[in-house]
Amino acid sequence: MASRVKRLVLWLLAAVVAFGGLANAWVWSAGWGRFHADPAELPAGSIVVLLGTNELLADQRTPSGTYRARIEATVRLCAGGRPRLVVASGTPEQAATMARQLVAAGVRTPIVEDPYGWRTLDSAVRAHAAYPGAHVVFVSQGWHCVRALWLADHASLRATAYPASFGDGWRPLMGSLRDCFAKPKAVIDLCRGNPLTAPVSANEGNVPHR
Repeated sequence: MASRVKRLVLWLLAAVVAFGGLANAWVWSAGWGRFHADPAELPAGSIVVLLGTNELLADQRTPSGTYRARIEATVRLCAGGRPRLVVASGTPEQAATMARQLVAAGVRTPIVEDPYGWRTLDSAVRAHAAYPGAHVVFVSQGWHCVRALWLADHASLRATAYPASFGDGWRPLMGSLRDCFAKPKAVIDLCRGNPLTAPVSANEGNVPHR
């Protein structure tokens, strides 16, 4: 009896590991050939979706490591003159902070705050609902962009990505490792019908930054 239980546990662990590996490979495949290396490569009139993250850790003093790189990448894109709109997508605090700092950095492209992009799934689905037919360019670290692109594909959203630099310190590495678990979660969410986290309709809630 004990040996059968042990074999069952081993089989379950092997199945979980196999699922995780296959899910990561599937999601990573969405990024092949879809990263822009130069702002000039963006389709004219694109909508940039800056995916949210916290500027500071819980102590409100330590930089998160990935935030500044995303802001700088978005500034470069807007300086190239190709985007027609920037959507700062995240929690209300993230969206407002990102929008303010983009303006402070000299961005003159119109900016919209999406305070209901609580998860990458929400950001992708809401972008499709708010801007049907538009070409979206996600901005985040590369390991995050591939998941956004995979989600966009399953939301019928035309999208590419402009990856920010990896970031500073060891925290971006931890973020990339956590995303190895977020990718299988994205596949599970797809099987569940991609339920959104935010309590509003996907086409509601965006506000122009003032």
